[in-house]
Amino acid sequence: MIKDPAGNEVRATVEELIKELFAARQVNKNYGPEHELTKGSIKKLLLRLEAIFSSQPEITLGIIGDEIAFAKEPLYELSKHAQEIIAHLKGLKIERISFLRGVEGKELLSFLDIINMSSEAVEKSGGVNRLAESLGIKRIIFSRLASGSSSSTAGNEADTNTLVRQNIQETIQFLEKTSDDIKQNRKIDAQLAYLLINRIISNLLKNKEPLLILSSLKSHDEYTFLHSLNVAILTLVQAEALGIEGAHLTEIGVAALLHDSGKLVLSGDIIRKKEKLLPDEFGRIRQHPLDGAKILFDSSEINPLSALVSFEHHIGYNSQGYPQRLYGGKPNLVSMMVSIADFYDALRSKRSYHDEMAPEKVYEEITKVSGSQLHPELVENFFSVLGVYPPGTLVELDDKSVGLVIKESAFDIRRPQVELLYAADGQKIKDPYVVNLLEKDKNSGKYKLTILKSLAVTEKIDLPEKYHSP
Repeated sequence: MIKDPAGNEVRATVEELIKELFAARQVNKNYGPEHELTKGSIKKLLLRLEAIFSSQPEITLGIIGDEIAFAKEPLYELSKHAQEIIAHLKGLKIERISFLRGVEGKELLSFLDIINMSSEAVEKSGGVNRLAESLGIKRIIFSRLASGSSSSTAGNEADTNTLVRQNIQETIQFLEKTSDDIKQNRKIDAQLAYLLINRIISNLLKNKEPLLILSSLKSHDEYTFLHSLNVAILTLVQAEALGIEGAHLTEIGVAALLHDSGKLVLSGDIIRKKEKLLPDEFGRIRQHPLDGAKILFDSSEINPLSALVSFEHHIGYNSQGYPQRLYGGKPNLVSMMVSIADFYDALRSKRSYHDEMAPEKVYEEITKVSGSQLHPELVENFFSVLGVYPPGTLVELDDKSVGLVIKESAFDIRRPQVELLYAADGQKIKDPYVVNLLEKDKNSGKYKLTILKSLAVTEKIDLPEKYHSP
């Protein structure tokens, strides 16, 4: 039973995985992919990976110096007996290998083929990433080992927040690059999309609150990219609450992240325009779901679900949105989850034509269109997970104290846990502490504290460093 990503049991399981990988490489090299021994090795690897994926959505191995490393620690003993393969991997310019949940046997077989190739052959083919893409490998990612990075998602609160910030920054950079790629008619980097989404999933499954807090406290300089990231996070939160997991969850995350691909080709002047759009400009805005669907449908490495979600995310539960369809019933379930996330984040974000809306007001607005524009049961699921005041919301309590929502409540969507930052007299609390708004006074039976209203985060509010936006 795997208990902790940095624990002894998972470490031992990973060491067995590495040994089996090396053995499978040799078997494939000696006997070829069709031999029963090779097929048996692949089955064994899949079972080993399945055991690891029962507790985490990815496993990353790094090569540091002459050692293979996992969970911050070099595997010295194992590395002693693997110097030949380590040297070979370094020759192929492989520094880090990530295996993502949902990896298939054919991907593992193609992976073995790559690491059995000579460095000259790999270089001639354009490098490991180009080879992996050409062979249809989606859930084994080759990447560089960043300085100071860790292959484990475990760690203390500071480590977790650092990883979350890095996750957010890398995803925004990916979206910026994707925008350029689309404009230059280049292929979308599907491998990187899958890797980043699996890292977001890893953060959500381990502890979703830091990701929700830091993404909600983001700056608003590049709305389109931040919006796409937030929609992905909010969609994954919904899907995970519905019990969706594994490869299906990953595909949903990628679809949500790329839902606005059609908007990435629009002029920034149109997106940021404060005045009323001209008829031609309005038409181009309404065209973006179809444009995005075409872009994603032509991207062979991306699941067709992404194209469908791009096309449907503005159609609405009642099918009264856009673009108009000639046939078909309700939009896909994923499209409707993305619609809720898209609607919510659009209202919560500062735009060129409207200010950021308070979360309690957003709740009212979404409730109004639940059952018409938005799927009612999915709306209920959304707020049961996020609450009226989601993590990252600054609130004033009825005793005039001020705090930051850090965790939603499973029992009352209006009564989350709040970290108090300022006392009732306006003085900053030296050692902030957490209060649970479900707590009641033993004598009166009334709630001890209640949220009065949400507040906008301004420069006057000195948030603890751990909550500073990326």
